[in-house]
Formats: sequence, structure tokens, C-alpha cells
Amino acid sequence: MDDVITYLLNLAFENKIAYELTSELSPYTPSLADSESRKVIINLNWHNKKELPFQIAHEISHLLNGDEGISYYSSFSNKSKYECGANVTAIDLLIKYYEDNFIFNEINPVQFMECFGIPINLEYQVTDCINETFGI
Repeated sequence: MDDVITYLLNLAFENKIAYELTSELSPYTPSLADSESRKVIINLNWHNKKELPFQIAHEISHLLNGDEGISYYSSFSNKSKYECGANVTAIDLLIKYYEDNFIFNEINPVQFMECFGIPINLEYQVTDCINETFGI
């Protein structure tokens, strides 16, 4: 998990996105992206540590997508166009990491989701992104 987090934080740095990693927050305080300061704050104390790679990718994606305001992470927030867009961009970032770091003949969406802590309610988006990327 540390390798994918390093990859994502380097990606943030390359895109002039500041980040703060903190363990001082409650396990239920969501990570966030702030467009005004162009910064993400990641709660390393999150109650589901497996979700951290996806959370980081999701928050970075808000800024890559040009979303305005402050966006808070929620594993169930996929109803707004901004949240859907951040989810898709985050999945794409993780697919790129997967392509660069894993040898595979086929990619299984459920295993991919488990690997990066992607919530199960996003399975259809993961499947669509994988199909589009790999021409399946």
C-alpha cells in the first residue's frame, strides 16, 4: 500500500497539489480537497485503512478535474457529477499505477477494487473504466 500512496503523492506534487497527511483526526473525519488552497488533507487515522489509496486518488482527482470549493470524501458519495467525476479519475489513476506495476494477463475488477480499497458501490464504474482502458 505504501508504494501506491507514494505514487499518488508524487502525482499530486507533479501537478502542484499540496498535501497534508495527518493522524490527528477522528477515524470518521473524512479526507478533503480544497480548491482555493489547491491542497488535499488526508486522514491517515481513517477507520478503514484499506480505503486510503482510493481516498487519496479521489481527493487529488477533485483538483485535477478543476472542481471548486471543498470536497469531503465519502465512500457513498457518488450521486453528484463532481463526485462521479472524481471517482472515475481516481479509478483511472489507479489503473495507470496497476498497468505500470503489475504483470497481468487479465484484470479482475473485484480484485482491483480490493487491492486499492475502492468501495463496492463503485463496481460498475471500475468495470467500465477497465473495459475502456483494456478494450475488453
